[in-house]
Amino acid sequence: MKGTAGAGAGSEAENEDWGVHSIRGSFEAVSGYFDSMLEFMGGKDGVCQYRCRHGKDPIPRPDFQMPEPDGCSSYFFGLPIPDGMDVGIPAMTKCCNQLDMCYDTCGSNKYRCDSKFRWCLHSICSDLKKSLGFVSKVEACETVADTLFNTVWTLGCRPYMNSQRAACYCLGEEKDEL
Repeated sequence: MKGTAGAGAGSEAENEDWGVHSIRGSFEAVSGYFDSMLEFMGGKDGVCQYRCRHGKDPIPRPDFQMPEPDGCSSYFFGLPIPDGMDVGIPAMTKCCNQLDMCYDTCGSNKYRCDSKFRWCLHSICSDLKKSLGFVSKVEACETVADTLFNTVWTLGCRPYMNSQRAACYCLGEEKDEL
């Protein structure tokens, strides 16, 4: 019986050891996937800019029709946004439309587009402060503005690159998907 109890204790320790190593391995794998995803969303070397090979500038596609901007649409970067996300600041739709048009302009710089977007959002909050003076409304506006901007800044590389591929072409290169 002693031999059986001792074997059971050793087996139990092995199971605990296996579980810890398995969990650690899983966390390391998830961390690796997360790092890859961040690099993917941030572009090559963290720079999200549409470029042609051999240093050539992209050329506007002659047959390209700029799509109608859809504001802060129900599909933001491919992710559905619940109706409850309507922040009650319709003027922000104008900023989202400007961002759409900037991304859809061949040769645009993502970071300039994003900076203009941030300025547009915060100017709405400044106007709100001047006209209403309600601190709570202004703080809510600034929180929404920062959240929208940070989302665009962090997750906007793929939509930007897809828009550039649709609007531009590179001599001697095929149009491809990101």
